[in-house]
Amino acid sequence: MTCDLTADNLWALIDELHCESKKTAPKNKLVHCIMNYVAAADCANALLAVGARPVMADCPAETAEITAKAAALVLNTGTFSPDHGQAMLLSGKTANKAHIPVIIDPVGLQASGLRQRYFKRLIKELRVTAVKGNLHEVAAVIGTDCIAGKVFGEDKPFDLWLSKTAAQKLGCAVLLTGERDVLSDSERVFVFENGTPHLAAVTGTGCMTGALIGACAAAGGGGMISCAAAVSLINICGELAAENFRGTGSFRTDLIDALSQITREQFLERIKFTEIKQ
Repeated sequence: MTCDLTADNLWALIDELHCESKKTAPKNKLVHCIMNYVAAADCANALLAVGARPVMADCPAETAEITAKAAALVLNTGTFSPDHGQAMLLSGKTANKAHIPVIIDPVGLQASGLRQRYFKRLIKELRVTAVKGNLHEVAAVIGTDCIAGKVFGEDKPFDLWLSKTAAQKLGCAVLLTGERDVLSDSERVFVFENGTPHLAAVTGTGCMTGALIGACAAAGGGGMISCAAAVSLINICGELAAENFRGTGSFRTDLIDALSQITREQFLERIKFTEIKQ
């Protein structure tokens, strides 16, 4: 799958999840998520909505075996424990041996030293395809805080500096989510501007983005295009769900519906992203 970030190519990757050629064997679209339990069910439903197959196993005694059958691995630190850390390391090493993409969502990384120590091990011991996080999480990834980071990045917008710096340090695509989303591979930087504030009012939508990156990677995308397709998809679906907003509960359901029903025309009409030349 091409890594050129055009609207048509992003949709083609998303559409690959929904469509299977009758002339070829079906692709493996199993996405193994070692997920935080707050968001696990919603992430599983989001994956099903786009045509992927979720499995949420997190027992260290079986995770490596399950990862070996998957097409992508998503590691989420939101409700973390040493057992989760061990499962992540075992699954990640299995994924690397089998050339299975590994996506890390360092949820709440800034909250504890335990999460930070395990994240350092994951980055050191694994080949990682992409890392996705919010401002505070990605700042913790590179060992700074947002206030200190703003000093170093004062010559350019902080989110642009942070995403590019993190990508340089980690050696993979980094997606920084926020009021606008910024994606970098250490050389290129893209800004994505779809979305709705309602997404922030429902728990787990950030984790769903991480899971969807895994789905796009399972469909054949590399780190950059998988991040770009996933963040555009969930934000545009958020816009569609917000059109008849009645409350956060129904919005959550409408978001899943939009993920399963979005059309090429809706996606291409709404998508808003630009490459920032530096």
